[in-house]
Amino acid sequence: MSHYRSAPLLPGVAFITGGGRGLGLAIAQSFAKEGARGVVIFDIQPDDVMAGAVASVEQFLTKDSSVQPRCIAIRGDVTKEADLEAAVAQTVTEFGRLDYSANFAGIVGPLAATWDIKLEDWKRVIEVNTVGVWLSMKVQLAQMLKQDPIGGEETGRVPQKGSIVNCASVNSIQAGAGTTGYSAAKHAVLGLTKAAALEARGQGVRINCVSPGFLLTKLLEPAFKVQEGQTTALLTGDAWSAYEKRQGRKASFEEVGDVVALLSSQRMSLVVGHNLVIDGGFTVNENPE
Repeated sequence: MSHYRSAPLLPGVAFITGGGRGLGLAIAQSFAKEGARGVVIFDIQPDDVMAGAVASVEQFLTKDSSVQPRCIAIRGDVTKEADLEAAVAQTVTEFGRLDYSANFAGIVGPLAATWDIKLEDWKRVIEVNTVGVWLSMKVQLAQMLKQDPIGGEETGRVPQKGSIVNCASVNSIQAGAGTTGYSAAKHAVLGLTKAAALEARGQGVRINCVSPGFLLTKLLEPAFKVQEGQTTALLTGDAWSAYEKRQGRKASFEEVGDVVALLSSQRMSLVVGHNLVIDGGFTVNENPE
């Protein structure tokens, strides 16, 4: 008899905020590839983008199982608790439960010196990147804590009711000039992940975060543009090349997606409150040359 594991790694239902494009979409695809029977994309993107995201996820869903897996898209705003509550309620109506959440909705926010930033612009990045993650966790936990464990755990493992992975950043560990809003928000995500993880660990829910390195997402487009009141862009092609050199190479969205999926599985049962850095060694490299 073979002792190799052959069952799907993630047979439950996944909910991804910011799942309409970029890293969030790659994460949704990774859940599909690992056997999820339901994938929910929650994003503020327009209908055509959401429809394209659903189609790109569905191509990876297992079609030869007794339970036909599906992907659905729900439009909403992570800064609005009512939107999140309605989305989780719809998820449970459609699939019966919520097993894995990845909170990846976010913005870069203002990229300028502190004295040149408008208060309302700075608050906005905190509202989306920090409050949005906290609200998402709040609503997701309310569902996960009241449901039975997903089941299927190996002998000696603790049953898991749910897993939540939040999006931090290498800016949760370090910072750069012109990024006070983004860096503050991501440092906060790390802190709230740790605190919430301690709250939920005894209730069958694991909470962790990941810190991706340098990937060219839509969020970074403003950094390559000259902002109001500035004479140069915060990022240039040469600067980006330097970041990638320190990182070791270019990174792909799929590499981040697979890390989030693996971190969500019951095989990671003892990993709680951790910030898993996905940066090719960027943050530990003091000599990029």
